[in-house]
Amino acid sequence: MQQQKKEAGKKGAPEPTLQQVLNGFPAGVMIIDRSERIIGFNRFFEEATGLSEQNVRGRHFRELFGKKGFPEDHPLLLTLTTGKEFSRIAPEKFLPFFSPCSAYISTHVLRGASGEKAGAMAVLWDARRQQELEQAVIRAERLAIMGQLAAGAVHEIRNPLTAVAGFLQILKKELEGTPRVEYVDIMLDALERVNSIIGGFLRLAKPGLPQRKPYHLRDLIENVLKLWESEGARRGIAVNASFAPGLPPVLLDEEQFQQVLLNIFNNALEAMPDGGEIKLAVEIDREDDLIRITIQDTGPGIPEAVQAQVFEPFFTTKETGTGLGLYISRAIIQNHGGEIVIENNPERGCKVTIILPQA
Repeated sequence: MQQQKKEAGKKGAPEPTLQQVLNGFPAGVMIIDRSERIIGFNRFFEEATGLSEQNVRGRHFRELFGKKGFPEDHPLLLTLTTGKEFSRIAPEKFLPFFSPCSAYISTHVLRGASGEKAGAMAVLWDARRQQELEQAVIRAERLAIMGQLAAGAVHEIRNPLTAVAGFLQILKKELEGTPRVEYVDIMLDALERVNSIIGGFLRLAKPGLPQRKPYHLRDLIENVLKLWESEGARRGIAVNASFAPGLPPVLLDEEQFQQVLLNIFNNALEAMPDGGEIKLAVEIDREDDLIRITIQDTGPGIPEAVQAQVFEPFFTTKETGTGLGLYISRAIIQNHGGEIVIENNPERGCKVTIILPQA
């Protein structure tokens, strides 16, 4: 009995009409049959032309042009008679009721079950989104060209700076023991900073695609810690690392990933000038097939006012920083299909989380 009621309910539910389907379509639709009469006209076309579907349906398409005269090469009728379809037609060239707007019209042939031409359809598309995308592509191309030119110019600047630094080293030897030698040291420090900015800019302009190979994270991270541990020990910073058992291999570019870890360790080192601790943990997220690397320090953390800016290029809170380390690190991790997040610990210090897909 209940089954019969369900079936009766299904039978009694009204099915959507053709006009309701057309009105639900996210674009303007007008359909003509083989005799050039309008059999479909949805609300988007109503809004764009000011014509009513009730007044238009059943009328001959040519009648819409009134005294303006009907163009014999109209694209919709050419589609109907020849099967040729058109795209990116200006609305004002399609119907005299249109005023110039950010839209275009395309025509499409409609065929019956046996393949014969049964009618034609015009679709009115909102072109604003496409125009925005086209403008974005143009801007991206211009920025890419500017970036290439800037990278080439910066690379050429580096060569004379190397020569200047070499001659300053010679001058420093000659001025050794005189008060003026400190001026040379200031200039050398400034050149070293400029060279660091140039190096970061070149990596930013052309970071290179990662040459990924399967690596065991424990081996790779321990190698990085060996490179860094002497500097950490000298600054009174202890490193405690823990690794989940059975870590699967990860596809990594060894050199790029080492650069990321060293950037994070160096940031922690500078945040703890009086010593402290770095905790590193590598865990497995088996549900999502991810590896999670967490690096925590016991420094003062990141001020809330600047947390949203830490990945912006050239943003830095350090007196001698370039503001490119974290930006490049994020680009490297994203190129590996991963994610990097920086936040403050609830207790103390800063926490960096790197999420990577398993191999």
